Amino acid sequence: MRHNAKRPSNRNRGPQGNNNKKNGRMKVYDSNGPDTRIRGTAFQVTEKYEILAKDAERSGNIMLAENYRQHAEHYQRIINSFEDEAPKSNDKKPVEQKTEAKKEQPAEDLGLPASMIAEAPVDAEPATV
Repeated sequence: MRHNAKRPSNRNRGPQGNNNKKNGRMKVYDSNGPDTRIRGTAFQVTEKYEILAKDAERSGNIMLAENYRQHAEHYQRIINSFEDEAPKSNDKKPVEQKTEAKKEQPAEDLGLPASMIAEAPVDAEPATV
C-alpha cells in the first residue's frame, strides 16, 4: 500500500493561495497572554487586553493588570504601523483647481452660462422696478 498522497499543485490556487499577503488590518492574530488565549484582529485583541487589564486592576492584581496593558500596547503598536504603511494620497491639486476656478468666476453671474448673461452697458444705470 502506498502512502504517497498526491498534493495539489500551487499553480491553480490563484491569488487566494498565498495568505501571507493579507491586508494587515484584517489579519487575525492568535495571542497567548499570561493565562488566556485571545484570537482576533489587532483592534479586537487590543480591546480585549484593555478589558482584562481593567478587570485585573479592580480585583486588586496590579501586576497582572500591567502585564495585560503591555500586551495591549504591543497590539496598539501594530495598529499604529497600519497608518505608517498606508499609501499617502494627499491629492491637493484637484482641490486647488476647484478653488481657483471659483475665484475666476465673477460674483454677478451666479454660475449662469455666458449665453444667459446679458451684457449691460457700462454707463447704464441699474433698472429699478
